[in-house]
Amino acid sequence: MSDVASREDRSETTFVNPYEGNRNLTPNEQVLLGEYARLAQILRRVATLSSQLSASTTHTNVLNDLRVVERKMGLVLTLFKASVWAIVMQQDDQELEWDQLEDQYDNMTIHEEDEYDHHD
Repeated sequence: MSDVASREDRSETTFVNPYEGNRNLTPNEQVLLGEYARLAQILRRVATLSSQLSASTTHTNVLNDLRVVERKMGLVLTLFKASVWAIVMQQDDQELEWDQLEDQYDNMTIHEEDEYDHHD
């Protein structure tokens, strides 16, 4: 892999803007088009490296292993969401019960008239 890194460093330093000095372009246009050319060169290099890496059997094995992990993570996420939903619903039910108990308590208030009637 060090060969790849050293080649990348060399290609990065050897980039020459093909639009520099073009009399039909303003200096800003030259710089902008030069950046697009540099980006295109980098993308070509990434595509080449990606093709080389994806052709190996190690890559295929890692990809298969990652697919298994991805399926398991999907299941874990689904179970996690279900658990969170259950907790939220349980809290809502408890709040509803407390509200009902509060209403019942409010309806159980003793009127002052009834209090005097019982003491006589």
